[in-house]
Formats: sequence, structure tokens, C-alpha cells
Amino acid sequence: MKPLLLLFCLFLLGACKSQEVLPENCYKGRLSLKGICNNYVIELIGGTIDLSKIESTWKNPDTGKTYTNAFALSNPCALPLSLKEGDEFFFKLDSTQLTEVCITCKAYSPTPKKALPISICP
Repeated sequence: MKPLLLLFCLFLLGACKSQEVLPENCYKGRLSLKGICNNYVIELIGGTIDLSKIESTWKNPDTGKTYTNAFALSNPCALPLSLKEGDEFFFKLDSTQLTEVCITCKAYSPTPKKALPISICP
């Protein structure tokens, strides 16, 4: 009887899925597209942002790939250079970061029409 009870308890533990806890006032994002000249596309993968501020779906006209809950980064200096496509990170909306200056070029790389300023959460 004890082995069956132990097996049942192990099954229940395996069936429980722990939810990830977001840092306070932060969202979870993925750097989905690192285009030329700091034309970045980020997908929201954790937390809730007003859907009028992001594209629920965006299709890259160059590749045909579709992204969900996507937005362009309006302040490319806010992302660490070490982030690579596919990396996940925590961020907060931060309009004060719009004043940060970094060197970017003017080459075009497609991004969603909607853009947000962010800063990385500690």
C-alpha cells in the first residue's frame, strides 16, 4: 500500500506546474529579432501590457515569419549587447530611457509599427 501511495504522490508532484513569478513591475520578453542597425523586435511572453500598445500579431515582410504580442524597441540603447536572438529577459516600460544616446545607423530592417521604450529589470 505504501508504494502505491508514494507513487501517487510523485505523480501529483510531477503534474503540478509551478508558475513563474515576475519581478515586481516587470514583464518577461524575448528578443525575437535582432535586425540591422538596432532594429529590434521583442515579444511579450510574461505579464500583461495594454494590447493597444503592442501588435497582437506581426508578420515580418522579409521572412514571412509571424510574431505574437510583438513591438519594436524605441530605445535600442536600453538592451545589453550581450542579448542574442531568442534570449528571454525581464523588462519594465521606461520612457526616461528615450533620452539615452547611442550610435545607430539608418539602414532599414522591418519592425512592428508599435514601439515601446523599456529598461532591463535587475
